[in-house]
Amino acid sequence: MVKKDKKTKAAKPIKEKGNSAIQEFDYGKFQTMFDKWKSECAASGSKIGMASSASLLDLIENHGIAARPYTKDKVSRDKGAGSIVEMLDEWDTDAAILETVDVLALDKVMKKLDDMRDSDTDPRNIRFTVPIPDEVDDDTGNYDDEDVTEVYGHYRTADYVEYRNILADITGSKVNKETIGAVNPKWYATGSDGKNSAKPPMWQALFATGDGDVVKYGLYHICQEAKKLVKTAKITNVVLKVDDDGTGLLAADIYKIPAVKRWVNQVVGTATSPGPGIDNKTLHWKDRPMHREATSQKFAVAGLKQSEFIKRAADFDKYVGTLETFTLDITRRQVRKLATLTGNCKKYAGRDVVHHVSKDLKKKKKKEVKKSWVEILGTTY
Repeated sequence: MVKKDKKTKAAKPIKEKGNSAIQEFDYGKFQTMFDKWKSECAASGSKIGMASSASLLDLIENHGIAARPYTKDKVSRDKGAGSIVEMLDEWDTDAAILETVDVLALDKVMKKLDDMRDSDTDPRNIRFTVPIPDEVDDDTGNYDDEDVTEVYGHYRTADYVEYRNILADITGSKVNKETIGAVNPKWYATGSDGKNSAKPPMWQALFATGDGDVVKYGLYHICQEAKKLVKTAKITNVVLKVDDDGTGLLAADIYKIPAVKRWVNQVVGTATSPGPGIDNKTLHWKDRPMHREATSQKFAVAGLKQSEFIKRAADFDKYVGTLETFTLDITRRQVRKLATLTGNCKKYAGRDVVHHVSKDLKKKKKKEVKKSWVEILGTTY
């Protein structure tokens, strides 16, 4: 039996000014990838060619702050990776309810990484100088300034290990023999043309695209996947509150929504032909039945433009996701108001009763007929 992938879906109720809905999106893949990234970044010590106990995640969060042997230039923290990790951690924590500010934060993360890539702050371009062992005095450990190799990425080259062991062999030295060997040659590049070619663990943690030997996929790739998941977010079970006291929406607000306007005009009919929402005998608006129908209708949302309009109207614009349908929690008075907004219904003055405009035409005709009989009788007698 094939085991199905487990999916994690967020379904968080949201409510603004009486309007309610549920935000839904599948964030399981992102969380799985991000958790795996953090797990891989827990690598420390010899696994990442370091003598200290600091993990790869510690180094990344302190990018530009953590001390490195033989490096002259430090990276300012605001240009490093620390804030990026913190921002994405917060995004991951708040994934159950996704707001526009979270998407802006994600964009900011990707922009920071884009700016860092192949720049001097890129971990693959951190510069080290390693003494050439053959040029080191075995008795003193001294060497001339020019007798060094320029290294980018990771400092623990074979020359570095040999140089440290030379220092350890000097009489009275406090330097210990190296217990960690040279790292994978792919982790560093030598020479003045060594920029943008090494793939040290810190670089893998940020930019690897599936070929990292310590961290398979970097943070940038995870951000790309997160961006895809954001696009799948939906806002479902949307109920728009339409009432008389102004705390919610008004009939005039929702009449601007094409689906509502289309339904109201269909049930009202034209000026000369009353629709199903008008009583055939009295030509009055069917108050209770039409209220029931209005509250039971599921209105379709056509396209992103309408979705954004309804989100603004409902005060949901801070939430990520598109709308597909919505229903109304509307008072009878506001339903009557919808009918009058068509221009084919009117409200009696001083009464909560709406009638079709054709009723006025019938009254006028009756008056004209009555007057004509009076005139005829007057001439006959």
